[in-house]
Amino acid sequence: MYLLYFQNKLGYGWLDDLVYIGDVNISIKIEPTNNGVVINQLTRKLVQNQSQYQTYMQQGNIAHTPELEKSIVDLEELRMLIQTNQDKLFLVTVFITLNAKSLEELNEKTLILESELNKKTAMARVLMFRQLEGMKTMLPFGDTPIPNYERNMVAGGVATLIPISNPNLSHETGVFIGRNMFTNAPVYIDTFIGPPSLPNPHVFICGTSGGGKSVALKTLTARNVITNGSGAFFIDVEGEYTNLCHKLGGKVIKVRQGETTGINPFELEIDNDGKNDFINILDKVAEIRALLATICRNYMGRTLNATEITEIEVIVNQLYTEREISSDVNSIYTKSGGKIDNGKYVIGKIKKKMPTLSDFQHKLKERKNCPELSQLLVTFLRGNSLGIFDCESEISSDENIVSFDMSEIKDEFTKLYASFVILTWVWQKFVLKNKDKKKIIVCDEAWLFLKYQESAEFLVNVARRGRKYNIPLFIGSQFIDEFLNSEERKNYN
Repeated sequence: MYLLYFQNKLGYGWLDDLVYIGDVNISIKIEPTNNGVVINQLTRKLVQNQSQYQTYMQQGNIAHTPELEKSIVDLEELRMLIQTNQDKLFLVTVFITLNAKSLEELNEKTLILESELNKKTAMARVLMFRQLEGMKTMLPFGDTPIPNYERNMVAGGVATLIPISNPNLSHETGVFIGRNMFTNAPVYIDTFIGPPSLPNPHVFICGTSGGGKSVALKTLTARNVITNGSGAFFIDVEGEYTNLCHKLGGKVIKVRQGETTGINPFELEIDNDGKNDFINILDKVAEIRALLATICRNYMGRTLNATEITEIEVIVNQLYTEREISSDVNSIYTKSGGKIDNGKYVIGKIKKKMPTLSDFQHKLKERKNCPELSQLLVTFLRGNSLGIFDCESEISSDENIVSFDMSEIKDEFTKLYASFVILTWVWQKFVLKNKDKKKIIVCDEAWLFLKYQESAEFLVNVARRGRKYNIPLFIGSQFIDEFLNSEERKNYN
């Protein structure tokens, strides 16, 4: 138990640093004074200081005169402020209690407290043999059984005692992520809470290999799934999320070279502009263009030329036009109810078969305007090493938790290609279709995206639009420089 003494200069919120010691109780007694009595006391003190100053000057003793000069000026100024009712004087007593589980911890906290007070030119007095009185003083009864230790303060000084910052940064709702290292209070984060508490729902975790990035991502995601029933989609480069996905009741999709995954990059879903539902074919054109630009940049060392950009837009629009698909939401369905290819009967609308990468490559080859790009895409067709996405979509949009395991893919570009297609497909299949449902996209080792301009722009697009569709993006990376130095990061506020 301590009584606190302090000098005449204090900064706002200076008691905040004491709270960070952890498990500290601070009680402040503030008592207003009578202005008439204060003015008389200040006058007497002023006369004493002036008399002492004159005596020292007559004796030629100048050792204490500077201090007396300053005190006289301060007293005159304070008396004038109180006389003109511009300020008021208070009597203040600050009591501090340190709590610890052992004597060693108490001694350590005591040293920290004394060090912090020394920085602020303040001094603590231990209530030796008066602990019981000190404890009573800390109780919220408005009684102070320890008198005669007050320090006079003007209104500005009293204002510095008010806490400015909150050491317990935590949401009222959300999932538990740990304890405050200073106060030991539980900390919760709710990535879905929205503005003004959290204007951006995304989470970025950076650290060295083995530093716990994946563990943090797994913990945060799993607790969100269990607590609020959110969906989760993992872009799993190392195969680290398979067990978690199974335990959460999800589905693991193994991505292997030479095998199709049941994911079609040409899949369309209903979008919303804030007012109306529609089919966004223009965005799909942009996504296919970005995907092919990434392929072209890696394999041919260049981006798409003007002819290729034009051909991509023309062909993609033709593929949807041939299937009578337009911006109308009903245009992606064939009929209401009936028998589908697998022999099953369904009630309600049946979705049309979407174009595939093979359909696109065949048209590109027929038009003969981009022979180099057409030949390059052969490797990405079904049956070839990179034909993993040349197929119809086979994964139900009812899936709530899905992990895309890419651990068997060894080369860097194939991982990038697979991640790009999967994220785009998840956006179309799950995000746009279930706007009101809470969903999380987890992208570990996301630095791979930043190595390529088109994929970096796509990542930024997901980050920009995520809040609108109730979806945070959880990112883990070893290389923070890839993010800090990217042009996309600089242009994204």
